[in-house]
Amino acid sequence: MTGVTPMRSMTAGKVLGLGLWLAGAGACAGSPPPAPASGGNASATGGPSGAAAPTVDWAGMTRPERRDYMRMVVMPKAKELFVAFDPARYGKMSCGTCHGDGAEDGTFKMPNPKLPRLPPSPEGFKQLIAAKPAACQFMLVKLKPTIAALLGIPPFNPDTKTGFGCMNCHQR
Repeated sequence: MTGVTPMRSMTAGKVLGLGLWLAGAGACAGSPPPAPASGGNASATGGPSGAAAPTVDWAGMTRPERRDYMRMVVMPKAKELFVAFDPARYGKMSCGTCHGDGAEDGTFKMPNPKLPRLPPSPEGFKQLIAAKPAACQFMLVKLKPTIAALLGIPPFNPDTKTGFGCMNCHQR
């Protein structure tokens, strides 16, 4: 893994640098993103905006590292996406928007039982998509791949039933 800086060895300043890099990565189509913070390397896989995404070892992070990364990188990007989707509903987005009571008690447990429950069958998902096409499009095309990339987790693969998907946040 030459050229990859594990998040475990990154300081809060480097995590903040990655957050600033991520904020700029999707800001202007066609313009190059700012370089990651000193010592932070990027993978060549590219994210939703086409810019190289930072390499993240979510599973290897300590709880304080995860907290800092969520606060400085994931939350700002998630809020940007949610506010672009529905500014009235998500203008005051907080950790509790996704984590519910877990944000209050410090567990940050996911999936969050207070988020809308998802259908247990493919037919149910078809009905949900028909009833709420804009929300489903946003979640499937914008939010899910972005959060998966930020956490360094592959997107959900229905064949292997592994990866980051709807059920990481929502319950059935």
